[in-house]
Amino acid sequence: MSPEMIQPINSFVDTMISSKEMFEAVKVQISQKDAAVTNCIEKLKKEIASLLSEGIETEDEELQRLCDDTKKNLQVLLTGVTEDMRKTQKGTEFIKKYEQSFNVAVFGKVKAGKSYLGNFIMGNEIRDLGIETSYNKLPRPTVEVHDRGNISVEEKMAEITEEGQDGFGVAANEATSAIQLFRLGGLTWFDTPGIGSLTWDNEMLAKEYVDNADLVVFACNSDAAGTRQDFTEMRTLHEKGKPFLLLLTQSDTLEEDCDENDPNKIISILVAKNSKDRSDTENYMVRELKKDGIYLKEKELLTISAKLAMTALEEGNRERFGESNMDKFLQVLTDITKTEGAKMKKETPNKRINATIGEILKRLDETIHTFQTYEKDLKEKQKSMSTRGDLLLSQMYQDCLNRADTLIRQKAVQVEETGSSITADELGTMLSEEIHKVLLNTCADEFTNSLQILSDYTVHLEGMSDIKQKKDVISYTVKTVERIPRDPEGLFEHIGHFFGRQYYSIHRDTEERFTEIDLGVNEQQVMSIAHGQLNRLFQEEVPGLMKKISEHYLQQISKLFQASVEILKKTQTELEGLKC
Repeated sequence: MSPEMIQPINSFVDTMISSKEMFEAVKVQISQKDAAVTNCIEKLKKEIASLLSEGIETEDEELQRLCDDTKKNLQVLLTGVTEDMRKTQKGTEFIKKYEQSFNVAVFGKVKAGKSYLGNFIMGNEIRDLGIETSYNKLPRPTVEVHDRGNISVEEKMAEITEEGQDGFGVAANEATSAIQLFRLGGLTWFDTPGIGSLTWDNEMLAKEYVDNADLVVFACNSDAAGTRQDFTEMRTLHEKGKPFLLLLTQSDTLEEDCDENDPNKIISILVAKNSKDRSDTENYMVRELKKDGIYLKEKELLTISAKLAMTALEEGNRERFGESNMDKFLQVLTDITKTEGAKMKKETPNKRINATIGEILKRLDETIHTFQTYEKDLKEKQKSMSTRGDLLLSQMYQDCLNRADTLIRQKAVQVEETGSSITADELGTMLSEEIHKVLLNTCADEFTNSLQILSDYTVHLEGMSDIKQKKDVISYTVKTVERIPRDPEGLFEHIGHFFGRQYYSIHRDTEERFTEIDLGVNEQQVMSIAHGQLNRLFQEEVPGLMKKISEHYLQQISKLFQASVEILKKTQTELEGLKC
């Protein structure tokens, strides 16, 4: 066996052995900010629970929908942050449990060869070849399988191959549905369920372990690298600040050749993919990642084939072992462990709490954005109510005119029949009561809870006139002729006076006299005054009253929006200040 083939394996294993003592001495400091974040979220949960407990009911279907949707979103947010904090607590327990090792989580889609890779790193397959390496300095590792609270021990990591059967380190009918791990000196290697696997729970389990690992190895099958999901997951890792290596796996192919011992026999030989295909795939991945602001260093992107490396070791083929690039991958792990491992280990808790804060901030942003959309709907509702209010004003004004005219006519008949009159104060009181009834009934039909406002509002029509019989006075001239006794004049009149005769003088005069004519009751005059008072009322008072009713009608849902956004923004500010 060529020493050049064994050297990177020995260097890697020796580093893992020597690092064990180093990582055992590392004491991970769980930041006090964990408790501060927990307190912040507990306060948020209490405030949301208080909002959810408030009963808001309206007969308006649109407003009720907004209210119900708002509460539903608050409940979804509450559930989400509760789950985030559960994962945080679980992550803290994970970090404490594995604080004395360098934790590497392998992550990626199903059929990416993650378990092939893990079995190679574990070294049992190399031991079984009888090759003398530094693996022999360690007890033979076993695989711990953690499956829904149950722990079992296996000799190899399991994964379904693309063909679903025979493969290196693979059981024919097994699938990675749980966490598999092994320890190698100071290294703990975690194999996670593949994204896109059989169940959503498996994916979530994988992501929980990835969030708490010190280093992530993201594996992509080189035949199908660069899917949308690949880039989404790597972007998420980058946003969380997780250090990761990108491996393009299974970079090998079969070539047919003649058997040296039997020229007539065709055999298949496993070889590396050609360098152009590898280079094209790597360049594509680099370009696409740069679009997301992810700039990988040279050592952080490798194209490998664990299967080709194992075949090369079996055959003692140095060239093919080099083409597998597994020596380069082992060297990268060796260098990281030696130079950055302890630092990365200490940074993991802070990155985890930052990732939690980031997830919660994202939820808060999404909820606030949703509420802002609801507020736009509410403003549209206000506009609609304003338009409807204008129509309602016109309707109420006409109803009030009709009610006033009807009342005045009724009272005019009463005055005409009885001859009595109705004073301006009496009429003003009766008209005010009628107008208040119109406002009360109309608004109650249109706006729920308007009675509360209208019950405190009084209508007072001023400047009314008495309802009474209307009379007119007509003047006319009367001519009068009056005989006024006078003394006799002359001889003959004196002789006649002596015998008893009376003499008169004629006085003619004119006299202006007046007579009162009944013209009926003054209802038209009173109606005109009433119309003027109603015009004033509907110009100066009623529009403001309608606005007040509208605001009251929307007050509860508006208050819910404002209180919700205020709580969420306050929590955002507090969480931003807790980032490590």
